[in-house]
Amino acid sequence: MMTSFRSTVVSVTILLVSLLFGPASAQDVAVYPGIDGVQTVADELAGRRLGVVTHHAGLTRDGLSTAFILYGLPRTALTAVFTPEHGFNGSGGEPEQRVLPTPIPVYSLFGRVTAPTRKMLASVDVLVIDLQDVGVRPFTYVSTMALVMEAARQAGKPVVVLDRPNPMGGVIVDGPVLEEQFRSFIGMYPIPYVHGMTIGELAQLYNQAFGIGADLRIVPMRGWVRRMRWSDTGLPWPTPSPGLLTDDSPLYYATTGAIDGTNLWNGVSTDSRFRVILGRWIDGAKLAERLNQYQLPGVVFSGVTVPYPVSHRPWSGVHLQITDPAVYRPLTTTVYILAEIRKMYGRQLTFWRPRRGGYFFDSVWGTREVRLGIQRGDDAATIVGRWQPGLEKFLTLRQRFLLYPDAPLPVHEAGVRQPSLEDESTGRRVMPFPNWRIQE
Repeated sequence: MMTSFRSTVVSVTILLVSLLFGPASAQDVAVYPGIDGVQTVADELAGRRLGVVTHHAGLTRDGLSTAFILYGLPRTALTAVFTPEHGFNGSGGEPEQRVLPTPIPVYSLFGRVTAPTRKMLASVDVLVIDLQDVGVRPFTYVSTMALVMEAARQAGKPVVVLDRPNPMGGVIVDGPVLEEQFRSFIGMYPIPYVHGMTIGELAQLYNQAFGIGADLRIVPMRGWVRRMRWSDTGLPWPTPSPGLLTDDSPLYYATTGAIDGTNLWNGVSTDSRFRVILGRWIDGAKLAERLNQYQLPGVVFSGVTVPYPVSHRPWSGVHLQITDPAVYRPLTTTVYILAEIRKMYGRQLTFWRPRRGGYFFDSVWGTREVRLGIQRGDDAATIVGRWQPGLEKFLTLRQRFLLYPDAPLPVHEAGVRQPSLEDESTGRRVMPFPNWRIQE
């Protein structure tokens, strides 16, 4: 009776949402997130109690919530909802509204508790993860995924990851690979700042290359290829966090979010958020002129002044206009901006360090080499060159875990299993980062 009621509610909701969103036209690109293929693993989920890790951006192509789809899945019971940073509603500070028609426990995995406890998992047989990542290592949703996978492995429960597009596409890879000593909630494993992978591909990489060892299945997307950015997918932008208001925001966030830990400002809480780098003492026109002389790929700079919230004092610097995302390199651009500011203003550019612990900038970047190079006055090209060997090693590693070629795809089969990490010539298991210790 309850299953029939749930199925009826979901069917009516799907009809209403379809009328609101409308079908994709023949000219539209048809990209379907993993949740749209969840029926392909329905037999594996049958008779199981499901716990879903998701939020407001976990949506079908037609805009229906993943939690609601799983709630109505026949022969299953949705028994728990787990939410990442910013909560289920994406507001980050308001109490959770009722997620589903009937009361189901909602657990936050951000703050004091970052992984499901055994008590939380007591009523769950399978964990389903559907989170909209943005392709930047410090974005915490992928850390939440990793911690959920670790908890599932310890509890002996399988994990299903429903894949989603990387908004920046699957081609751009930039920035230093995280060093072990800087492992934290904003960077758990040795991947670059911009990794060019989907969350499903990262799940496979984390699980096998970095030793999580969960019983993992990926439900892939249909129709997505690596060269696609969000605007190419035909999907509505779901605003995965409060400050990322447009589908090109992740490119800017990747660039200017990386100044965290300095005395500069990236325009957050204004209409210029993430599109500017500002200081109280910067001549924006001169800085823009000098940066444009480098002819960095895919970006131009202009001088700008933005009033600081509340105080309304003017902060000046540069506005970034990304002209060609296909060739743009976010972290390389950040280094050029910081190095030029250092050349122009010397020690007026400072890096914040708490009384205990290291520089926050180093935690964000996953290395201290970038900060030290800037402080020494090294050329930007020299600083960027230092991370290339690690980047090349990562590119070789990630190739084994990529699910999508840069060509039109046939319909995917469900339940993609993890690729082999065996050397084809010797048959021996390859551990690409042998000195990386996984904390239990």
